[in-house]
Amino acid sequence: MSLTDKEYYNLTISISKALSNVEMPIKVKHVRAAIIGTFHSNGAHAFWAIAIRQPIQDNRIVAWKFCHLLHKILREGHPLCCQHSMRHRAMLLEAGKLWGHLNDGYGICIKHYTKLLVTKLEFHDRNPRVPGSLSLRQGDLEKIGEGDINIYFQLAVEIFDYLDDIIALQGTIFNSITTFCVSSMTSAGQCRLAPLIPCIQDSNPLYDMLVRVMFKLHANLPSDLLTGHRQRFNTLFHQLKSFYGQSRNLQYFVNLITVPKLPEAPPNFQQQSDLGNYQTPVVATPPIPELPHANNHHQVAAPAPVVPVAQVMELERLIQERDNIIRHLQMETQGLSNQLKAATSEQRDVQRRLEDQIATLNAQLTHSQGELTNLRFQKEELELRAQTAPTLEQRAQAEEERAKASEEKFQKLKTMYTQIRDEHVNLLRQHGEISKQLASSTKIAAEASKAKEELQCQLEELEQKQALVQNALQQSSNDARQEQEAIGEQLQIMTQKCESLQSRYDEMEASRQAEIAELRINLERLEGELHTFQQEREALSNEKGTLEERLAEIQSEKQELDLKYQECMAKMHELELKTDHYAKEEMSLQQSVNENSLKAQELSDQIEQLRTENDTLKQQYNELEAAKALQAEEFQRTHQEELLRFDSLQTEMNDKLATIASEKDTIAGEKEQTWEQLLMLQTESTQKQADFESLEKDLKSVLEQKDHELEELNAKYRELEEKYQSLDANMERLLSEKETIESDLQDLLHQQEQTEHKLQAALLKVEALETALIDSKISGETALRTLLEACIKSSEKLTLRAIGENEMPGAGGTPTYFLMIAEELQEVLTKLKMVHENYLKDNSTNVESLARKVIIGAHLLASAHVQGMTVCNRSANIESGERKYSQLKKLGQSITTLFHSLQKTSESGTVSDRITDLKTKLEEVTTMIVDLGKQTDGTENLGDMVESELTTMDKAIEEAASRIQEMLSKSRASDSGIKLEVNEKILDACTSLMQAIRVLVQKSRLLQSEIVALGKGTASAKEFYKRNHQWTEGLISAAKSVAQGANFLVTAANKTVVGGAKHQLDLVVAAQEIAACTAQLVVASRVKAPRSSTNLTALGTASKNVTQATGIVVATAKDCSQRLEDSQDLDLGTLTVHQAKTKEMEIQVKVLELEQALQMERMRLASFRKKNYQQPVEE
Repeated sequence: MSLTDKEYYNLTISISKALSNVEMPIKVKHVRAAIIGTFHSNGAHAFWAIAIRQPIQDNRIVAWKFCHLLHKILREGHPLCCQHSMRHRAMLLEAGKLWGHLNDGYGICIKHYTKLLVTKLEFHDRNPRVPGSLSLRQGDLEKIGEGDINIYFQLAVEIFDYLDDIIALQGTIFNSITTFCVSSMTSAGQCRLAPLIPCIQDSNPLYDMLVRVMFKLHANLPSDLLTGHRQRFNTLFHQLKSFYGQSRNLQYFVNLITVPKLPEAPPNFQQQSDLGNYQTPVVATPPIPELPHANNHHQVAAPAPVVPVAQVMELERLIQERDNIIRHLQMETQGLSNQLKAATSEQRDVQRRLEDQIATLNAQLTHSQGELTNLRFQKEELELRAQTAPTLEQRAQAEEERAKASEEKFQKLKTMYTQIRDEHVNLLRQHGEISKQLASSTKIAAEASKAKEELQCQLEELEQKQALVQNALQQSSNDARQEQEAIGEQLQIMTQKCESLQSRYDEMEASRQAEIAELRINLERLEGELHTFQQEREALSNEKGTLEERLAEIQSEKQELDLKYQECMAKMHELELKTDHYAKEEMSLQQSVNENSLKAQELSDQIEQLRTENDTLKQQYNELEAAKALQAEEFQRTHQEELLRFDSLQTEMNDKLATIASEKDTIAGEKEQTWEQLLMLQTESTQKQADFESLEKDLKSVLEQKDHELEELNAKYRELEEKYQSLDANMERLLSEKETIESDLQDLLHQQEQTEHKLQAALLKVEALETALIDSKISGETALRTLLEACIKSSEKLTLRAIGENEMPGAGGTPTYFLMIAEELQEVLTKLKMVHENYLKDNSTNVESLARKVIIGAHLLASAHVQGMTVCNRSANIESGERKYSQLKKLGQSITTLFHSLQKTSESGTVSDRITDLKTKLEEVTTMIVDLGKQTDGTENLGDMVESELTTMDKAIEEAASRIQEMLSKSRASDSGIKLEVNEKILDACTSLMQAIRVLVQKSRLLQSEIVALGKGTASAKEFYKRNHQWTEGLISAAKSVAQGANFLVTAANKTVVGGAKHQLDLVVAAQEIAACTAQLVVASRVKAPRSSTNLTALGTASKNVTQATGIVVATAKDCSQRLEDSQDLDLGTLTVHQAKTKEMEIQVKVLELEQALQMERMRLASFRKKNYQQPVEE
């Protein structure tokens, strides 16, 4: 049902108001009007035609409201809305990507909302039984799953994805509200929160559906397979609960929706009893007034008033024209919108590039301005320096003279400092070598080297600033003396600390030596215990060797016994049952012996492993002792060297201070040198203090490392003690096992004697039985030989019979062949009955004749059943074939029961009854197949009929083409002007159509030849047509239709050329009819064609050419008819008003008559087609 203009206008107004650019939620009346419009238009086509013209990609508010409105329509609109919206998924995703680049809150929300809508559309497309509102009735879930657990598994994954998108959308909405501080009671906040209502309405039934599906999955699948499903469900459960809690706390949702409540904990799917305790969450919305479309349905159901036929036809024509115009405009608008989108995207790219260029130019401009200002400042400074240059030169000369005077004194101090620095560098090198050996002191050495490098840098800076410090030295000579005294006190404190550190190190070294001595004592004790343990292990190994020798002897004897035992088993089956018990006992004893040997081997491996561990521990301990001794010696040596150097440095510093004090009194320059020397000594003293602290840290780290090594040695000692205890326990266990093995060996020897006596008795019995067996074997072989010869002769006859049947492949599968087999089978069954009775009378001695008859009867029964099934499958009458098929199944059951009776001696008396029952059923099947053969005799000449009809079709096409050429030559000779031009166009189009049909017929003939060649096998083409009689009849019908269509096309063309415009429709109908006939021929040829056939591809191309030629004929006919009518228009200028009015009324009367005649002819055409379909016309 299409919309009227007024309804379409109202729907456009409602959607435009709903998608306004004002930041406020959509009004309910506009949503309701859009939903009603979907019911009036029977789908979402009208909604999308209006919605795509809205500025969705220009305004973010409009895009957000559009997503909300579309969600409501998919939920509550017409059931076909989801199906009609599938084609617009790409537009939704493009809009989401476009707005997803914005960071104002709406952009990310729109991106997630469009993804959710696409997920909803794809979910309903994959599950068409689920409505848009997601509300299922009782039993709908079982219909969706169809009892297949794979469908439930996939459905659970799809629901997980759907709920993930809902959770992502609500998370972005709440984040945008909190980020931009939007209140839920404002219009802006409500505009953002309104889409959460349909999200809650969707998530609630999805959660309920998911819970039920999960219980079904856990009832049919193992729990481990569903671990991922359970984890994903638990995550979604907590997210949904948080979502519902946040929504329930907002005042905006109080009067709009009742938010469902979830339980405190998720359901336990591994217990099916929880399904009974599960309660479906309830979500409710305020009642909405009943939609008016229900009244419209009632109005449609009421009897409509009678409308004149002419008005109905006129209205249909107008509606069709309007729909065509709308489609054309929609296509144009779609193309313009695509062009506009492309232009806007290009404009945005150009604008973006221009903005980037502007930004780079601005950055370059600012950089150049900064450089310009710097150049100005430099210029001003140079000008000032040029002005003050004379005074600066004088000062510089004075300063140079002073510097020369003080530099000579400074060189002396510098040489002294270089000597001290070289010595210190040597110390650093030695310290670096020590740090390579001691891993813990690497950081300290690096820090010391860095400090020395910094000191060298400071010294260079002091040399550069020598001239500036001279004035400060003259003023601070008294301060220097005080600082010198303070440095001396600090040196004394440092020497005291060094002495205390040395004493602590001596104490720790003494304690370490005492611990090492204790460890050595413990190691010596362990070595003694290990030596005793090795002696015990050697004794055990000797005992183990003796045991192994005895075990080898026992095993050899046991093998001999086993060989004898196996010979006895092969000869006599009764002895096998009696001696089975003894064999099992011997196997158990052998297993126990093997286990004991394996345990002994394991013990030897453990002892060897302990020995290797002990050797490695000794080696590690010796290495540690040597490393400790080296480290201690090197540390003590380096520490003493540092102390000596420090004392020498202290004495040198005192001498230097004395010289500096004497020089201060005499020369002011010497004061400056003493000040520099004091600064150098101060830095050296701080460096020495840092060195002492680093040495103290080294001592602590070395002591901690030694403590750690002692703890490790103690741990290894405890481990050795535990291993020693475990070895003692293993020794005791081995001794006990040795005693048990000896007792078991005594038992085995006793059992061996018993089995030897039993074997002797069994051998005597076997010899007696062998003689009796040889006698019975000779008599049985003669009987079996005679029976084998009989079976071979019967098989030879059956094989020759089958070879003879294969020489006549066309005879198989016919009623005549089945009748021949059935007659022979009746005779064989009669003879089988007689032979079986004689077999029972002779007490089962006459086996040879019975075997022959059974083999021949089985072969004939199988052949009869196969041939009968073949005749049923080839039957044209499906119902009759099904009845014969059921009768053949009963015959097969009788055959199986007969052979069961022949196999069982207890049922030998019922064989004759079974044979008579089988013969009666065989007679019934034979009569039915004979009747079927009488019915299907008409399919014998199908091959000739196909060839004759195809030849007739070729002749009809050739005659039609020649007649069209004759008409064209006649028209050129008799007609002129517009009529000649019209006739030439029509006949040329008809000629091209006939040429295309001729090519199509040729391609179809080639394809049919290929089908027959591939499908007939060793049979003939007529046999192939006979087997596929239904396809052959369709091919004959198609050929007849093409021939009739060609004749009808020639007649219509003749009428058009002779009669003018009034017969143009005859030509259109004839062209369409012959195109339909050729399509029937193409379909009939394509049914059995192979997919990879080149002839099939050529036939498809020829069919497309026929379709194009038909369209050309129809278009040419309509165009020529219009031209002829235009040439025959009335000259209204010569008519009076009364004549014009009379003419108009006559035309209206004629129009009504023609419309009524058209309606009647349409009804006649429909009834004719119906009858023609039920009873096809046969010529």
